[in-house]
Parts: sequence; structure tokens; C-alpha cells
Amino acid sequence: MSITAIITLIFARVPDPDIYRNSVAFVAMISFLLGFYFRMGRGWYQDVIKILAFDSRLESSLGLMEPTKVILRFELVAAFISAGINLFFSGATLPDSMAFLSAVFLFYFIQYAVAIFCIDITFRQLAELSKIARKVRIDLLETDFYSTLANPMLRFVGLYIFGLCVTTMSFLVFTEGEYDIGQMMLIMMPWYLPGLLLMSLYMIPYNIFSKRMRIVKLLELNKVSGALRGSRDSLKDSLIEDEKENLTKIDLLYYQDRIQKVREWPFTDRLRALVLFGILPPMTWVIAALIEIAIESAL
Repeated sequence: MSITAIITLIFARVPDPDIYRNSVAFVAMISFLLGFYFRMGRGWYQDVIKILAFDSRLESSLGLMEPTKVILRFELVAAFISAGINLFFSGATLPDSMAFLSAVFLFYFIQYAVAIFCIDITFRQLAELSKIARKVRIDLLETDFYSTLANPMLRFVGLYIFGLCVTTMSFLVFTEGEYDIGQMMLIMMPWYLPGLLLMSLYMIPYNIFSKRMRIVKLLELNKVSGALRGSRDSLKDSLIEDEKENLTKIDLLYYQDRIQKVREWPFTDRLRALVLFGILPPMTWVIAALIEIAIESAL
């Protein structure tokens, strides 16, 4: 696409060299959106395989991630209209060449179409994740699996941070210190604000799961507390019911401690790794670049 854009500019005899540079950045943004779409889709497919291996009952509840033909047509029409509106408002600053304007419209259309597809697959995953959070079986003795439920959000956060760094770098290169930090944050708001809103929506299914896990833990701990007080009948329907006559007080205390340590949020065990290796390194670069802009503005 970069080669196509540059060839189009050459045939249209566009004299401004900055437009050639912008065309490469424009294609880079489309490439990132495509990578986001395929990474979210393939990652979700792998997660679903693990989820069904843990709880096969969910197979009848999960729907298809592929949009219907009606929705697909609506999304393409929305991309077409968005591209037309964008070209209308930016047409005054572009060279008056039919070939050039047609190529710009095509790239606008591809960009908006892929962006809409990314939003579509994100909301579909949120809907399916909410179903899973409501129906997946809760097993306090096999809690390692539940970190799989955190994969969609962690995947989104990683791609979001990467895309935000790429966008910030592009703005720094093309503006060349023309704006201060406040202006940069305002200009980049359309790029980072929707991602933050989508990220916050992931807390809806995780909150549903957390409430279910908290209730199951509380019921199990109440049964163990009753057994510790001498009532072994309180272990009825608990996970250790079959062994209730053979358990000592030390065994019950150990089991109680294990249940208390069960994480209620699926992403808790992976949050530290995400911050240290996924968020901190790229954000350090972004913060350093913003500090450099602040110093240059002060001077």
C-alpha cells in the first residue's frame, strides 16, 4: 500500500514532499489496525478452545464472531460515508487531481472500514466474555484456568499501548516540536480516549465473574468454619465432602487458607507482568518524549 500511495503521488505530480511522508504514516496506521483485528480474532479463537476444554457446556452458549451480511453491509456503508466526509473537509488542502483524490478516498475508506471492524470484534468479544463470565463453572480447586479469561483484556491493552506509542511517535516526527504537551494531548485525544473507554468496558464481564467467585468462596469458607467448630455435617455439598471424616483440624485450616487465597479477579496474577513488561517500557519512552517537548517549550 505504501508503494501504491507513493506511485499515485508521483503520477499526480504532487510537489509537497511532506505528503509522501504522510502517505507512509497513513499506511502504517492501516497496517496497525489490520494487525489489531487479526491478533484479536486469532487470540480469541485460541482462548475459546481453552475455555471449552475446561467447560464444554459453554459450547451451546457461545455465538459466532463473524458479523451477518446485514451488519457487514452497514459497516461498509458507514466506512464509505465517513471517508466521504473526511475527504470533503480535507479536500481544500489537497492537490486538485482526480487520481490523487480517488486514491486518498480509497485509503480513507480502507482505514475507516478496518477501524470499524476492530470496534466490531471488540464489542463482540465483550458480549461473549459476559456470557462466559455468567455461565462458566466455578471450581475453587482449579483456579489456574481462570487467568485465560483475562487474555482478551490483556491482549487489547498490549495492542492499545503499542498503537498509542506508534501514534505518539508519528505526531512527534511530523509536528517537529510545534505543539506543547497540552496541545499534543488535545490533538491525540481521538486516538487514546476511545481505547480507554473500551478498556473500561472489560470490567463489566470481569465484575460479573468476580461476584460469582466471591459468593462461591464465601459459601465454601462458611462450610469449613462450621467444620472447624465441630460440625462435620456443615461440609455437606462442599468440595471436600467425601473426605470429611478423615480430615484433621490442621487439614481444615490448610484448606481454609487455600480457599481464602483464591483470586476473585481473573487478571490479578498477570497484572504485575503486564505492568512491568507490557506497559512500563513503551510508556517510559512516551513520557521521556513528552518531557523533552516540555523542556523545549520552556526554552
